[in-house]
Amino acid sequence: MKHRFLTAAMASIMLAGGVGAISTATAPTQTVQAISKYSHHWHWVKVTKETPIYKVKVGRYMYQSKLTHKTYIEKGSDLKVMYSGHDYPWRVYGGWRGHWVALRQSANWFKNE
Repeated sequence: MKHRFLTAAMASIMLAGGVGAISTATAPTQTVQAISKYSHHWHWVKVTKETPIYKVKVGRYMYQSKLTHKTYIEKGSDLKVMYSGHDYPWRVYGGWRGHWVALRQSANWFKNE
């Protein structure tokens, strides 16, 4: 019985000492996090290549939608984009001017700001 108590006491002291040593040795957490290019939220980007964007006339179903107007965004412009991933790869924020999309599969035409 006495040995069991001493063993439990020594184990708890070693465990407490080990946990204290580990917690003081950990690095502080970083507060800055990178924004993923493929996030499903609006974020500001800077265009690195001249890119065509298309206005979409939205139908009731996806197959009824049509691309109605094409325009180009100049290199160096700031845009608000979102990765949708299923209908059109990149949605461009148009505000009251309607729905716009960039028909690019990759994210090499812009960089995060």
